Amino acid sequence: MDKITKYSLYSVGAVVALIAGGAVYVTATFDANSLKPRLESLVKAEKQRTLKFNGPLSLSLFPKPGITVSDVSLSERNSDTQFAHVTDARLVMQFWPLLSKKIVIDEVDVQGATINLLRNKSGQYNFADLMENGKKSAIKETIPEIATDSETTTGASPATGFRLSQFNIAKSSIKYVDQQSGQQLTLSDLSLFGDGITVAGAEHIDFSSRLQSPSPALDLRINTKLDRLNFDQKSGQLLLDGLHNVVDGKADKDALKLTLTAPKLFIKDNAATADTMVISALLSGAARKVDANFKLDGVSGDSQQIKARALKLDLTANQADQAVKMAVNSPVNFKLATQTLNLAQLAIRGDVTSGEMKAVPVDLSGKLNADLKAQQVNTVMKGSLDHNTLDFSADIKGFKNPFIRFDVKAQSLDLNRYMTTGKSAGGSSNKTDAGAGTGDTGTKAPATKVDLSGLNALNMDGQLSLGQLKYAAVNARDVRLAVKAQKGLLSVPTLSLKAFGGAIAASGTATTTSSPRITVKPDITGVDIYALLKQFAGFEKIEGKATVNGSLAMQGGDTTALKNSLTGNLNTRVDDGAWRGINIAKTIREAKAAISGLKGGEQSVTTSNVEKTDFTELTASILFNQGVATNKDLAMKSPLLRVSGEGDVNLKTDKINYLLKAVLVDTSKGQMGKERDQLHGVTVPIRIKGSTSAPKYSLDLTAAIKENAGAELEAKKQEVKQKLEEKKQEAQQKLEQKAGDALSEGLKKLF
Repeated sequence: MDKITKYSLYSVGAVVALIAGGAVYVTATFDANSLKPRLESLVKAEKQRTLKFNGPLSLSLFPKPGITVSDVSLSERNSDTQFAHVTDARLVMQFWPLLSKKIVIDEVDVQGATINLLRNKSGQYNFADLMENGKKSAIKETIPEIATDSETTTGASPATGFRLSQFNIAKSSIKYVDQQSGQQLTLSDLSLFGDGITVAGAEHIDFSSRLQSPSPALDLRINTKLDRLNFDQKSGQLLLDGLHNVVDGKADKDALKLTLTAPKLFIKDNAATADTMVISALLSGAARKVDANFKLDGVSGDSQQIKARALKLDLTANQADQAVKMAVNSPVNFKLATQTLNLAQLAIRGDVTSGEMKAVPVDLSGKLNADLKAQQVNTVMKGSLDHNTLDFSADIKGFKNPFIRFDVKAQSLDLNRYMTTGKSAGGSSNKTDAGAGTGDTGTKAPATKVDLSGLNALNMDGQLSLGQLKYAAVNARDVRLAVKAQKGLLSVPTLSLKAFGGAIAASGTATTTSSPRITVKPDITGVDIYALLKQFAGFEKIEGKATVNGSLAMQGGDTTALKNSLTGNLNTRVDDGAWRGINIAKTIREAKAAISGLKGGEQSVTTSNVEKTDFTELTASILFNQGVATNKDLAMKSPLLRVSGEGDVNLKTDKINYLLKAVLVDTSKGQMGKERDQLHGVTVPIRIKGSTSAPKYSLDLTAAIKENAGAELEAKKQEVKQKLEEKKQEAQQKLEQKAGDALSEGLKKLF
């Protein structure tokens, strides 16, 4: 054996012997358990908390030297309630410093740690005392000196020489209870790993846990990875390199996934910058799905403000049969001190669909400002909605009970584009003619619930202006609407539009309750009354240009209750029109024989869509009282007829009881000729009874005979009187003639 080999073996043997001897020495002289009572006493004295080492403190040398503790607990301050507990913990140390009774920590491993955090009703946290900087702790004076490997090997201060090869926490949990808000959060199955940990940074940092909360209902897995954390002590700059965070789980009954990615995030002093930050959110459930992707470019921030050169949001949302697809872009500026958000160049583009409705393109640009401290948001946007120009502004004050002010101006709005196929857009397109003589089917549409209580907290003042509005057969122009809502009252001070050949205006109010009281004051001028009533009421009986005004009030929780409580008045005038379903002149003519024959009773009149009674003017005032409409002054005029009428319509039972009195007044020759002259002055009562949807017409012959008998008797009296007057005049003429003849004869005799 050569000398080199021999001396090498001697050296190795000496080192092994030295290590073995050192291990024996350390094991014999270092008593870790002697620290337990001293640490427990010091914690009790300084923090008024109970520290218990329920398990042993053991020192092991292989495979690496380390201290292992188990079943360690720490109580709440001045209480036996547990604050924290560690099932097992191991501190891996360097060997050589142990020979000098120094502990140099190289690795930390904690298993099964639990911490109970609490915020009490006064807002104080149960760990606040642990964060206090009191007098210098006596703990360091009672335990061996603890350092890191850098401090030992280089003599560096703790501020510059701190180093841990590895740090690991696993199978741990944190529970948080806020007694002020009632919120509860639990982080379970928590793990945290990092290596190469120094004062200048760390590498391969991994964090994962399960977050649970009863309200809001959350059950989420959190996974965060950071490739590198670097701190430049000279420049004071902190770099977070390769940050990737994923939150995945359940929010209530919906699946939720959030992802945050920041390739490089620089932090220096109070400022931070990032080239790009990407946030994605996916929410999906049985009734909805939302997929949102945020991208922030050129992000910078400090203690005063946060900026982004560009915010890009791509949003896709689906709920039931509704879908939204939007792209939002804008620079972002958020001032922290004043809590104001400014989106100076906001652009929104996309489309909205609902059911079978055609997609509605949206293309808007403008600005949005939000003052979170003052709780105010305002925006001004211009562009197009469904290819129609749109200009609107909105101002919101207060977040808890917001007051909303808006002004919307649009070129046109075609609601027919958004109506579902197969559904009527209003009116009577699917209804049979009420006057066709088919009778009442007895079928009533179910009442529709009217509950405005959901608007009770609404505070609003808005205006809407439309150049054109299309709805079913309605083609309205110059639409103006003003609406207000405040203190439980919804009001429409102004509603005006031009439609059906005339002008329609109205004002009204409604209480925002489950059984609202509604008032309406219509003011209609020169409208095509046939088209209007056919469209909105399915009523096809009257034609002409109508003027209507009045005041109505009603109250109820559904459409039936509203109808049954209708109270108020309407004044109506219709010019150059016709009443469809009956030809009154023809009816009078056909009634001649029955009246002449003195046949009483009622004679039914057959109605038809072809028949109608023309008139030049129709006026009527209608009084409504708890769902019953009464009229006593109907007057209808034409060159041929004069018609008066009175009666009522019971909206509760949908029944009508009305009496018309028709008189022929034109004696000129022509159509009907001599027959018209014979009927001149004859009054024919026409009674209307039955359901409002299919009323029955009949001649009241008994009333006609009575009424016309009086008129005929008067005519006979006048005829007799005239004949007597004629005979009297004839007798007087004869008497005068005889007297004249006698006088002439007497004069002749004298002379």
